[in-house]
Amino acid sequence: MQSRFNNNLRTKFNNNLKISVSTLVLSALTASLPLTAVAQDQAGTDEEFLEEVVVTGSRIRRSSLETPTPVTIIGADDIAASGNPNLGDFLTELPQLGSTFTTANSTRFIGTSGGSYLDLRRQGSVRTLVLIDGRRHVGSSAGDTRVDINTIPSDLIESVEVITGGASAIYGADAVTGVVNFILRDDFEGVKVSGQYGHVGEGDHYSYNTSVTAGGNFANDRGNAVINVEYAKQSRMKATDRDFSAKRVRLVNNLDNDDATDGIPDQIYVENAGLFFISKGGVSFSFGEPFGHIFDPDGTLRVLDIGTYHGSSECSDCDFLDLVETSDLLPELKRLAVNAKINYELTDFADFFLEGKFVRTQAYYLGQPAFDQGSIVIERDNAYLTDQLATLMDDLTIDSFSMYRFNVDAGRRGEDNERTTIRLVTGFEGELDNGMNYEVSYTYGRSKQNLLALNNRINSRWYAAIDAVVDPGTGAIVCRSTLEGSDNPLLEGCIPTSVFGDGAVNQASADWFNNDSLREDTIEQHVASAYITGEAIDPLGAGPIGWAAGVEWREESSRSVPAFEDRAGLTFGNALQITDGSYNVKEVFGEVTVPLLKDMEFAKSLSLDAAIRYADYSTTGSSTSWKVGGTYAPIDDIRFRVTYAKAVRAPNIGELFDPQNQNFFSVDDPCRESQLDLIADSAVRANRAANCAALGVPGGFDSNYDEATLSGLSGGNPDLMQEEAKTWTVGAVFTPSFLEGFSLTVDWWDMRIENFIGVVTAQDILDRCVDAESIDNIYCPQITRDGSGEITNIEQVALNISASEASGIDFDAIYRFDVGDDQSISVRLLGTYLIKNQFFPFQDEPDNADREDGEIGDPEWLITLNATYYNGPFSVNYRMRFIDDTLRIDWDEFEASPELQAPLYTGSASYHDIQARYQIDDDYEVYAGVNNIFAKNPPFPLSGTGGDSGIYDNKGRFFYAGFSANF
Repeated sequence: MQSRFNNNLRTKFNNNLKISVSTLVLSALTASLPLTAVAQDQAGTDEEFLEEVVVTGSRIRRSSLETPTPVTIIGADDIAASGNPNLGDFLTELPQLGSTFTTANSTRFIGTSGGSYLDLRRQGSVRTLVLIDGRRHVGSSAGDTRVDINTIPSDLIESVEVITGGASAIYGADAVTGVVNFILRDDFEGVKVSGQYGHVGEGDHYSYNTSVTAGGNFANDRGNAVINVEYAKQSRMKATDRDFSAKRVRLVNNLDNDDATDGIPDQIYVENAGLFFISKGGVSFSFGEPFGHIFDPDGTLRVLDIGTYHGSSECSDCDFLDLVETSDLLPELKRLAVNAKINYELTDFADFFLEGKFVRTQAYYLGQPAFDQGSIVIERDNAYLTDQLATLMDDLTIDSFSMYRFNVDAGRRGEDNERTTIRLVTGFEGELDNGMNYEVSYTYGRSKQNLLALNNRINSRWYAAIDAVVDPGTGAIVCRSTLEGSDNPLLEGCIPTSVFGDGAVNQASADWFNNDSLREDTIEQHVASAYITGEAIDPLGAGPIGWAAGVEWREESSRSVPAFEDRAGLTFGNALQITDGSYNVKEVFGEVTVPLLKDMEFAKSLSLDAAIRYADYSTTGSSTSWKVGGTYAPIDDIRFRVTYAKAVRAPNIGELFDPQNQNFFSVDDPCRESQLDLIADSAVRANRAANCAALGVPGGFDSNYDEATLSGLSGGNPDLMQEEAKTWTVGAVFTPSFLEGFSLTVDWWDMRIENFIGVVTAQDILDRCVDAESIDNIYCPQITRDGSGEITNIEQVALNISASEASGIDFDAIYRFDVGDDQSISVRLLGTYLIKNQFFPFQDEPDNADREDGEIGDPEWLITLNATYYNGPFSVNYRMRFIDDTLRIDWDEFEASPELQAPLYTGSASYHDIQARYQIDDDYEVYAGVNNIFAKNPPFPLSGTGGDSGIYDNKGRFFYAGFSANF
């Protein structure tokens, strides 16, 4: 296997590290090296040499990692020192990555529970490319190419490389904001067994994982094989398990506010508060009380206790709906992963490799039940009417009444989500006699998701079950549909039930009208790739020109098949249709680095870099990504670097081919006479009125729906274009010769994405249709009206009409120093200062920006500190994560009303972790630690389950212990 190890220079660099401290610090000129790499080095070496390696962001082998693009490297020991049982959650704590999808907030959308997707710069996880050993990985989410980090074997990870600019020209689409590349070990010998168990300090939540890795050489050391098996589980955490989330807190109108600019907040957070118009037992407004009547668990009807009324539908110290009881903070998550790798030296210049993986994850959680907002109608002859109800209806001479009900006793909805991923990689690589290196590979991936929607109510059955009457022939309580007959086959075997009071729904009836609906998603990926890299002439005497060139063919397909009852619109949820689509892309790419100066006065080195990638998509046609950059070191102690790049992202399968699925929109018709009268500018009013008339809306129209929730359709758009991004990175690396073991990198980054693929709100569709110069625009065809002018349907499709801008400063400081015999300290400070992050719903309106920097999820400062003390076999690691103070409301809301609510800000948050390790001997190690030592909760009253609030830890204090043993 000697040839294999020589050719795979990355492996040699990482596993046979013999670089002096000064050389390691010098290599930080381009990449922020992990503390673990520095720690390994200072253990003692007997020679100095520098290997050529391949770094994420460049396929060219070069010394000193001297690429113009900043790379952050996280070592395997850094991951282990975190004690975090979920790899994806650990990575989202890096300042460059957003908390868009953590374990805690993964249940926000259908089919995403338990998924872990990375989001660089908070520009959307579909714009972050995840690689394994520099190669693509099959996606885990139907309709796009996002990779679930749970499919990556934690125990085989050697390092994680994060590049945050200029990667699209090297690796293709989806790398708009950057690349996260996982480097896996491939030279393992022996058997390693490891495990960890952890438990929270408050509640019953726990997690554990175990891993077995076995490998060795064969065929006289010409080959190496390794297999790893991992199993991990975390238990479900309910919101009621944590005191902070169990508090019934709601943002309500402040009764001390007189609606003037008086310095008094308009809204405040109040405990023991919530919604009163709906309850678990049922609320009715049919009996003459302004705040309604509520059903107690025994079926008794009484006047609802309004306590303190805060306006709208909210009250405190009253009969309010407790939503905390039906909320989960974390889903149950199980994972089984099997990974195998084989390398074999065929000849001196050809090594064969084969990789295979099988991963199965299962996520389970429960959420809110189905609910009814006035859609339950009880007739006078209902068999479950109490004498009280019957008398009250007779006294009021009403034949029926309606109810608002949160049907917990009918079963909470949830997901049992099983994902199975298989991946096969094979190919050849090697070094030719002329010094050129090459790789030819083929990758196949398949991801299958079986999504079981729990307690998916079949509406017709539910309404038949609650419409219960007495059979005059038998005296038995039956469904009206059974007594009178029905031509709907779904209603056969109807089981009646009462709905008067929490607990009234009987289980037999619930089993009949609920269904566990199965949605099946299948994603497939084929990638054939080949590239070659080498060196050319040395025209300027500063070093040979490095180059790389290659070709790639890729095919992606995705099919999502909802259950029949969902496709037919029979269930409580939205009607969903089959999504089926595919595309292929043919690409050619090249890269070059040209040394210009070397070892000259005030020019220790100067080089230029460039890369280009041409792609031809079967869906959107051709596109070109490119980047140019360079590095300049006036002296040994400092190096400057710059990269300017154009990145392209083609629309994914979902954005192109998603069918028009049912949706519901809250809108106000701009053609209503009352809305026209609100327009002060007569010309603007006349224009809108003319457009409304052209749409068939009669004069004096006043819709029957005031601020209505209307049914509509949302889906993809086969006419989408590609997104385009322009990115800058400008930085410097300081490696002072007078302070051995220290390096500092500082990089300014800036990106703008145009033709951003997104959707326009339904209200904007309506407004922009009638406020345009004429109805000949892209919005009016998305609206359907009937003969009276009423809106009957709104179609919301993906469009290339938006833009986003983001910029900031990254910094990474590393310092390693000795403090005594066999004692040393490693310190790393990693952070991001966010200058701006704003979204433009309409890119042709630069003054209409949605500012997000400084809001929850996008703090101005994100900092992590990692410090380790080494003393022989013993080490102690301390980690701290700092999240800056953020605004709780949107900036436009704050600017319109600075006293909108109190508190306005979250306050800063800091999390502190500690871990101790002891190396018993060369083969055995034990460790234990505590994360979130001070049990820091999310800012009151956030739960940490939102797309923005997921940045905060909601588990609380977490204790864990683990071991590893080598045989």
